[in-house]
Amino acid sequence: MFIWGIPPSLLFVLILKLTFTDAIIMSSPYPKIGFVGCGTIAAAICTGLAKTTDSTFHVSVRSKAKSEALASTFSTVTVETMNQAIVDKCDLVFLCVLPAHVDEVLGGLTFDPERHTLVSLVSTSKVPDLIEKSGLGPERVHKMICLPSVATSDGTCLMTPPSSTLKALLDNLGGCVECESEKILTTMMIPTCMMGPYYRLLKEMKDFMRDNGVPEADASYFAARTFLGIAKDAEAGCKDPKHFEPKRGHGGGGGGGGGPFFFGGLRSYRSRSSALAEGEG
Repeated sequence: MFIWGIPPSLLFVLILKLTFTDAIIMSSPYPKIGFVGCGTIAAAICTGLAKTTDSTFHVSVRSKAKSEALASTFSTVTVETMNQAIVDKCDLVFLCVLPAHVDEVLGGLTFDPERHTLVSLVSTSKVPDLIEKSGLGPERVHKMICLPSVATSDGTCLMTPPSSTLKALLDNLGGCVECESEKILTTMMIPTCMMGPYYRLLKEMKDFMRDNGVPEADASYFAARTFLGIAKDAEAGCKDPKHFEPKRGHGGGGGGGGGPFFFGGLRSYRSRSSALAEGEG
């Protein structure tokens, strides 16, 4: 039996997709959102919010490639050539410029104390300085940190000071932790510095398998998928601090707590492999 020429099984999948798509669109507490500066993080935040909220967005022309890509992907995104135009048209403004440009950019903008909320993504910015330079009240100025994974709602934002309204918006990016102080936020920023070491670890794993005869594409795929599984296990118990304690079953065949042994053995193997290849072994 076909309905409108579509098999029932396929029709059911389409209905689910349409229902799910409608369900994830949030009525945003900030109808108009702006981005002063449009680099990697700004583009990721805009992408995540454009997929999950009914807000409209105004973004800086810089960088041109990212702003144009956003505008071509989402009908709700408009590219602006002037930063003040972004501020004038928006309720919530994300500051996403380089640290060296913060004073100059904020010094050239005029905010409405009764309308605007400012969120800085500049890691070196201080909330008291942002309050002074923007002329906004302390309840309207925030600092935020996140990774590019917010584009797919797989990230977690750090934000200070707390704001239930802003958190409701940022939860659409995957989650939001409200930090009571900048000190807490700075402390929690440390894990966001692990992207480099994480990819280095994946590379070491992939290279280890490749050097032992595993096809490189298979090694790359298996390393990434293995760590995805580990991450999902960690996420499942992330509200329980004891979930991260080493325990049996976390060692991949050797029990828990094998990290030092693994890294030492891996480095030793690769060093010896290099020596043998050069005729030194």
